[in-house]
Amino acid sequence: MNTSLSNSHTSINAQPAHDAMPRRLIVTAGVVIFAIRDWSLWVLLRDSPWGPPMRLVLGTESVTDAVDRTLEAVLIWPAGATLLQLKAGWQEQQVYVWGSAEQGAAVSLIHSVLLHANRDELRPNLYKQPVPSLRVDWRSVSKIETGQHVLDAEVHPVLETALNTLRSQVQRDPEIVLRYLADMSSMGAASNGDEWWRQDPSTRMSRETQPLPIVKEPAHGDGILTLAEAALLYKAFFPPDEQIDLSNLRRRFLATNRLEPLDEERPVRGRELDWRRVSRAYRYSVA
Repeated sequence: MNTSLSNSHTSINAQPAHDAMPRRLIVTAGVVIFAIRDWSLWVLLRDSPWGPPMRLVLGTESVTDAVDRTLEAVLIWPAGATLLQLKAGWQEQQVYVWGSAEQGAAVSLIHSVLLHANRDELRPNLYKQPVPSLRVDWRSVSKIETGQHVLDAEVHPVLETALNTLRSQVQRDPEIVLRYLADMSSMGAASNGDEWWRQDPSTRMSRETQPLPIVKEPAHGDGILTLAEAALLYKAFFPPDEQIDLSNLRRRFLATNRLEPLDEERPVRGRELDWRRVSRAYRYSVA
């Protein structure tokens, strides 16, 4: 599906009565998928024209179904990959439906999705996808926000809406960070089995999507985490200049009443490649 984005509107503009070609309202699901990669925030975008993957909402499915089908189309492990899914708003567009002559005004219902740890592996050869909106790859949010990675102006409102929705939810509910870390493998193993402090940084950041038979599904975490790494992960959701009260943040983590202190210390996972430190361990429990 090819799209041409317009700015957000509070209402849908009526089509002129004298239009030669009648158009119908089309509903699409725009899925802005976020993942933590190397302890920074990344977003899945089409190569060009820029924008998140999207899907036409068919008459036989709900919008939620369309979001799920989009995840299945791009991720190797879509089942259980979603940690957080939020409705982020809507955008008026003009769309051209791939594979047909159909076109018209569309309302894209934007969803902001955060993936579980190490569930960001993409299906192989997406660049060969016949559907243009699924030719996607990971892009650094930090580079986008600092202008190092330039996007089409029409895409910024969609990304900004989804990003603000995600950040606001993390601010309101820092337990999201605890849930993420609890499901991360105990030593932060990557999907290829290498531990994070032994990997070459360039390999971590720009690894090629591997064929399906080679990729091994990452293990789930043991529910144990440290407050130090929780603070590091929380900061990863926000710009580097964001002012964060770390003492208050630690109190908010403990106030969730989900953390059981353990009589042990564990290495702090995070961007600490030159040295490793340990911190008090806690077990996260949903019960």
